[in-house]
Amino acid sequence: MRKTLTAFSIALALASGQAMADQATADKMVAADVVTVEQAQAIAAATTDEALAEAVAALVANAKTAEAAAAIVKAAIEAAPTTAAEAITSKAVAAVAVAGKEVFAAAVAKAAVEAAPAAVQAKVISAANAAAQTIDMVVSPTVDGKAVVTIKGDVVVSAAGGPDDTGTGTGPSNTTNGMPNGGSGGGGGGDKPVNPNPASPN
Repeated sequence: MRKTLTAFSIALALASGQAMADQATADKMVAADVVTVEQAQAIAAATTDEALAEAVAALVANAKTAEAAAAIVKAAIEAAPTTAAEAITSKAVAAVAVAGKEVFAAAVAKAAVEAAPAAVQAKVISAANAAAQTIDMVVSPTVDGKAVVTIKGDVVVSAAGGPDDTGTGTGPSNTTNGMPNGGSGGGGGGDKPVNPNPASPN
């Protein structure tokens, strides 16, 4: 059966450049250990950027942690054709924002912006902001290509590891006076919160 599926995938790839790109995306996401081979089949079956984005969003919606959701989006955008980055961001952020998972949405948006090629980063930011209007989330770029994510005016730590990484809370609980907490990690662990004032050096 697997040989039949492989043969079909190859035939489809020969008939469609998009299919070839999506098979490569699926293979890279499996190699990055963010999806299983079975989950990757839905990605490989996508024949348009929109279908690819839907497949990625379904995986994000079922992710157990914000870190896992962010890893899926990061791997997808890095592996997929540049033209798919905007759609992946829009669908993935919306999938968790509509469920009220604010920390997930922040993590996904930050991962998408930072994984996106510079040529489409502005479009990815716009897509994230449009998809997260229901939770009052705003994504802003920094001068070094990173992203600052705020929800209801508070800067949130958009990498996993904060106190509310299940996404079940009602707001960004990992802030202090509007600034991200450093967390309990060691000096070299985890993502460093992005400076919310990119004009001032760290």
